[in-house]
Amino acid sequence: MFPQERRGTTDRRRSHFSVRRIGCIDEAHALAATACQDVLGQGLDGQRAMLQPALSFFTWRTLVREAGLQPLHAVNTMVGAIQGAT
Repeated sequence: MFPQERRGTTDRRRSHFSVRRIGCIDEAHALAATACQDVLGQGLDGQRAMLQPALSFFTWRTLVREAGLQPLHAVNTMVGAIQGAT
């Protein structure tokens, strides 16, 4: 086998390993998010549906970066959204 072919195989293995690690991280993140929703959602009925967007990175990025809210105002906004949900 030529050195280039061996290097390509090693690169593919390394790449595959990285993809698997990212998959594990994604799975761990999903489990943590579910656990957070379970804990925070205790005692909430219809309001529980608002937890997922309230905990989403993309929601916070939108509120703070795009809408220009201060972090504390963003928190109060999401608390109000959860309290107002039925």
